[in-house]
Amino acid sequence: MEVNKLNRLKEVLSVPTHSKNETRMIKYLTNVLDKKGYEYEVDSMGNIFVTKGNTEYFPLFIAHTDTVHVVNENLRIKEYIHNDHRHQNKVALTGFDCENNNPSGCGGDDKCGVFLALEMLDNLENVKVALFVSEEIGCIGSRAAVKSNPEFFKNVGYAIQYDSPEGDSLSSTLMGKYLFESSSEFTNKVGDVIKERGITKWAKHPYTDIWPLLEEFDFCCLNLAAGYYRYHTHNEYVIVDDVQNGYDLGMELYNILGENKYFRPDKNHTWTNPMTNSRGSVGVQQLLVEEVKPITKEDEDRVGKLNLKSLTSWTDGDWDFYEDYCDRKSYEDDDDFDSFFY
Repeated sequence: MEVNKLNRLKEVLSVPTHSKNETRMIKYLTNVLDKKGYEYEVDSMGNIFVTKGNTEYFPLFIAHTDTVHVVNENLRIKEYIHNDHRHQNKVALTGFDCENNNPSGCGGDDKCGVFLALEMLDNLENVKVALFVSEEIGCIGSRAAVKSNPEFFKNVGYAIQYDSPEGDSLSSTLMGKYLFESSSEFTNKVGDVIKERGITKWAKHPYTDIWPLLEEFDFCCLNLAAGYYRYHTHNEYVIVDDVQNGYDLGMELYNILGENKYFRPDKNHTWTNPMTNSRGSVGVQQLLVEEVKPITKEDEDRVGKLNLKSLTSWTDGDWDFYEDYCDRKSYEDDDDFDSFFY
């Protein structure tokens, strides 16, 4: 990542913010937008809506401005070299308290998304950006925004959010709603590119801010990896290469999709939470809970064969299998069960 972009990422991560205590982040963002001369509005809740350029259909980039971490005025961001079984010799960023030097969550969820949305805003001629408040406590800002400001979304062709964890995940569904259809023009255009960029865990996730958009509007949406790890913990960290990959992928998707509209299918499924064996709630609606089937050698062999084929040749059965496999794999590999929601 270029030095100026890395410095901006550190700057965004250093702004303390918490659900319903986002004043510092909103002030930071409006200062940035004012200096750039961008046209924007801030609603009574603190949601920020930016429109740049003029076109029939805009790409929309989304992030949320809150984190789960209590505001720490002593938050500082440290750069270091991360080495573990997943990341060898990778530049990483993490948060610490400058008074006692203890770990303090950097809030990569979703300040990485905020950074990426700002980068897309700077580098595209025609683009919209929406930065929503209080996602972590039930998509409060975005759920209100789709009702109070529907005109902003009227000429959106497709939406991309950066709020999927780590560097290789994507939401195929949110709260039981499909973001895109396996056999659609949209997926045929972007599917292989996304996988080539290393986004290989296509999972059935709970909510993030594009979920209210799925409920209200008809355009296709993506929720892409933002590069943050151990989210919702004091030891959260960000892999800089993964954030850069998110930006590069966003630009590549824009070049493929252009400034066109892509309609989302009206398709649902029953969302399951594989972490427990009893009924539970995400604070938005009750979800059916089922036990996760273990991944077998036959599953791994089938995935290996699928990954040698273009997504355009996958059958509906292949897609159903792959999404289920990714869903099971993500929880098999996850060591942060206490921080499930984004």
